[in-house]
Amino acid sequence: MRRMNSEFKTGNMSEEGQKLSNRDYFGYAEMDDFACYVLADSLDEEPSVNTARLVVESIIRDFTEAPSLGKGRLKRMVHRAHTELLKQKKGMHLKASVVIAVTDYRKIRYAYVGNSRYYLIRNARILERTEDQSLTSHLAGSGQIPLDQVSVHEERNNLYSFLGERGTPKLQISRKRKLENGDIFLLFSRGIWEQCPDEELLEIVNDAKEPDEILHRTEDYILERQEIKEIDNYTMAVTFVKKVYQSPKKPWTLKKVLMIAIPVVLILGGISLGLFLRYRSIRAKEQKLEEYMESGETYLRYDNYQRAAEEYGEAKKLADNLKKTDDSQMADQYKKLAEQILLADESLLAGEYEKAQGLYLTAREMSGEAGNVGEGYIESQLDRAKDYIEVYDLIALGERKEEYGNLPGAISAYKEAKEKAADLYDSQGKAEALGKQAAAEEKLEKGQIEEEAKRKEQEGEAAAQVAKEQAESEASRELENQQKANDQQNAVELENKGNELMAQGVYESAITFYQTAQAIYIRLELPELADGLNRKIEAARAGIEAETIQKATQAVVQEAQGTEAEPEQMEGTTEYGPGVGLQQP
Repeated sequence: MRRMNSEFKTGNMSEEGQKLSNRDYFGYAEMDDFACYVLADSLDEEPSVNTARLVVESIIRDFTEAPSLGKGRLKRMVHRAHTELLKQKKGMHLKASVVIAVTDYRKIRYAYVGNSRYYLIRNARILERTEDQSLTSHLAGSGQIPLDQVSVHEERNNLYSFLGERGTPKLQISRKRKLENGDIFLLFSRGIWEQCPDEELLEIVNDAKEPDEILHRTEDYILERQEIKEIDNYTMAVTFVKKVYQSPKKPWTLKKVLMIAIPVVLILGGISLGLFLRYRSIRAKEQKLEEYMESGETYLRYDNYQRAAEEYGEAKKLADNLKKTDDSQMADQYKKLAEQILLADESLLAGEYEKAQGLYLTAREMSGEAGNVGEGYIESQLDRAKDYIEVYDLIALGERKEEYGNLPGAISAYKEAKEKAADLYDSQGKAEALGKQAAAEEKLEKGQIEEEAKRKEQEGEAAAQVAKEQAESEASRELENQQKANDQQNAVELENKGNELMAQGVYESAITFYQTAQAIYIRLELPELADGLNRKIEAARAGIEAETIQKATQAVVQEAQGTEAEPEQMEGTTEYGPGVGLQQP
């Protein structure tokens, strides 16, 4: 528990400067026995990805799994972050500079790639600092440019090594240095050292009592220059080492060993050598057992389950050999728990998410029986497995909606799956969801184009039908008007014929023609013309009555004249001349 018995105080700031966004990132983890501080600076212009954040989170995640000051461990952490950048989707060339400081609260070691910097300040001077992996730094080292021109030299960001490069980054790792009370170490990006010279920074640090004071004064100094210089993203982390951890164990010296060993040898001289050797063997095994148990506990605490399983496996063998039943059962319990978690992790990495979920649930039960060891890790992995399952459930939901023809719903499901996969860094799930989303969008767009074409075709057909109906209606109206004109002409001709017959005294035929013409006028809604024929019809009827009366009168006269002439005819016949006729009364 070195952290509890030391005092490290850290403050940090990270701002975008005059840029549109902040592409620097800083993160740190202070654990019981180790601490890690990581600062990265994005060197690319990819708007959708914060490269620096990817690098920092990758290194912090690896460090917390197996904290160490070892060079090999640092190399592996940086190499994995470098590999993650290279594995991003095609077309994206992610690049970053990174600097790392790791400590066990007694000693410190730094590592870096690029031009992000680390300074260790002791007794008001810079004791250690990184050298930028740039052309400018090389020129300054060879004396071709003065040191005070490094921060403004045009080749200061022309790096010969960085994370994300095509080859293997040239990682620089320092030796371990023992910390002392009052030490101050800083991590900062180029946005700081380009604007704030070492002498000014050293003056700020030496006058400060707290990390925040250094941060505020450095930021004020940078912002005062923003009217004359362009301000890049600037990020700084400051750690005050107020108290270094001191081990409570005093080192064994040869004198002390001899002072204890000689009396023991003298006292135990009479004890048989065999018993002593047996005792020593048992004691060594017990000590080894204790070491394995403590080591296994440490690895469990730091979620390094592979090493924990190995340590507890060795501990169980020793406990069985020593017939220590309790220790054997405890070691076996922890070993099985570690193996169960490893098995679940393997299933998760293999993409067997439901299987992994079941294994983690079993591990959680085993953890409860073992005093909740590893519970936090198991819960986080359960959440992770659940998120993976949700990704592929959303993809399956999108496929079902696509089968039912609900393309907008399918696209929404695919999009949500893609976003969840991106949050999980699940490149395979993200690629699958993105591909299905693109296909569904293309299908939807194609369907919309076809529907639009069909709609336009239907609108054209409807317009043609309307035009046809209008033409037919016009033709019908034209025909109707023509028919009316013909009918009116026929009525006029019938009326004229009736007039001729009227003039000839053929009254009954004239009435027939008048009535036929009148019916046509009525049908044509020409009431005035129709009413005008009533007078002619009445006149014709009057003519008929006059003829009837005339004929009747002629008949009476002829009858009367015949009665008077009969006697004379018996005597002789009397003839009337051609000019003689009857006058109508």
